[in-house]
Amino acid sequence: MTESISNLWSIALLVTIPIFATIIVNLLFNRNRAIKYISLISALSLVVITILSPYGFQWFTGQPALNPNTLTFTFDASIPAWRMALEFYFGPLQQVLIFVMALILVLVIGIATNGLTKNQGPYIGMIFLLFMSAAIIIMVNDLYHLWIAVEIGSLVVVGVVAASGEGIGQKAALKYALFSALSGAGLAIALALILGLTGYSNISDAIRYIQTTNLAGMSSILYVAFGFFILSWIYAGGLVPIHPLKSEVYGAAFPHGTAMLQAQSKLMLVAIGLVMLRLFGSLPFAREVMLSISVLTMMLGVVMALLQTDLRWILAYLIVSHSGLVTVGISLGTYDALVGGLFQAVNDVLYMSVLLLGCEAVYYFGKGTSTKTAVGIAKKAPWLALAMVLGTFAASGIPPFNGFQSKIILIQSALKVGLPEVAVVILILSVTTFIALFRGIYSIFLKPAETTPLAVSGSVPSEAQEDDKETPIPRGLYLSLAILVVITLILGVYPDLVIRFLTPVAQAVSIPWYP
Repeated sequence: MTESISNLWSIALLVTIPIFATIIVNLLFNRNRAIKYISLISALSLVVITILSPYGFQWFTGQPALNPNTLTFTFDASIPAWRMALEFYFGPLQQVLIFVMALILVLVIGIATNGLTKNQGPYIGMIFLLFMSAAIIIMVNDLYHLWIAVEIGSLVVVGVVAASGEGIGQKAALKYALFSALSGAGLAIALALILGLTGYSNISDAIRYIQTTNLAGMSSILYVAFGFFILSWIYAGGLVPIHPLKSEVYGAAFPHGTAMLQAQSKLMLVAIGLVMLRLFGSLPFAREVMLSISVLTMMLGVVMALLQTDLRWILAYLIVSHSGLVTVGISLGTYDALVGGLFQAVNDVLYMSVLLLGCEAVYYFGKGTSTKTAVGIAKKAPWLALAMVLGTFAASGIPPFNGFQSKIILIQSALKVGLPEVAVVILILSVTTFIALFRGIYSIFLKPAETTPLAVSGSVPSEAQEDDKETPIPRGLYLSLAILVVITLILGVYPDLVIRFLTPVAQAVSIPWYP
């Protein structure tokens, strides 16, 4: 860490602004205009802070660390010490990930405040808490508060899914609430084991202790802690074998809500995965276990997507499948693979948001998102059809869009470490993603409409809409789609705009399989 020691106020605002915004919009409840302006101003301020904030540390409560050797207090992060404060670090990786999350937050709030007419305050508050939980997980540097942030994030997911008002959403929220408790429990047990082994809950200090101390027979504790970390990683990100549960969460929420949910999930996978790689990367078989879970998630997720007949559920399973693609890069652990995995996380959040917001727009035609009922929409909304096709190209890794750049890096990384089978799976994922998406998009946008009215499938994102009744698509939704599509194209042509933020982290964390 070459950044100067600091106690940056800007980092604290990335956590406190969402909390205050949540409190205010809940107090306003259904005063929709005030909620909209306050929410948009708060979200935009998060974008600005992320761009302008310098790199450095923030110690909540301002409590210094106690150096056990000299019994003196210090804020110097390079000194192993007993750190009682909540320690955040904001660097290049945190900046780019939180910026992407904040951008999605602005777009989602703009859509939600136009589409929903009741209970706006509680719902927008939960959207802000999704951002807050992801920001904490990305920045936090101690296991105790990582555990707390994961628990908060899981609870907020339940609220966002249940807010859809559908029976399937409430069932999915209940099941997720019950099973996601295992994620927090796994982290709590891992924290206890690492704290007992090293004496540190601070992640950097614990890693330093493990790397400089001969653990001898105590190394078995690391394997047990790794097992519980894997359990948490699986539940937090919806990896195999929990992928059906996470897919149900994505499919049951409003599509714009799913855009935030999948962003939070991808960033949690990145943050927890990097912690595991730093703590346990030198253990035999650790990365092999992570890689096996990732590859299985890619394969099973896309197979399930091919079987769906509803665009919302096609996207739900593809989100899970592409989560495995993100974790493949982290699991390989090499410099190139980490760059590819982190870049894939950014790209995936962006192009999946294009597809999800396009799915949201389909509801305005009053026939849901089933490929059997919503047909012939391209004639009524050609720009929407174009955005969905371009989003499909990006998700499938077709140049010149951003998905191509990250996928090719991952394929080359797998070949470099002698794993051509992983590279083949990534290629197959790209092809099957295109097939699954284009089949759904053809049915909904290009297939001629039936002359006989068909049954309505699904629900609309606005209580003002009725079944079989078309409503004009808000201009803000078109604007959001245009912004995201342009970004996917820019990053496809100029990937270094993001990659330059990722290389310092990859250099610091990478542990090559071969010398």
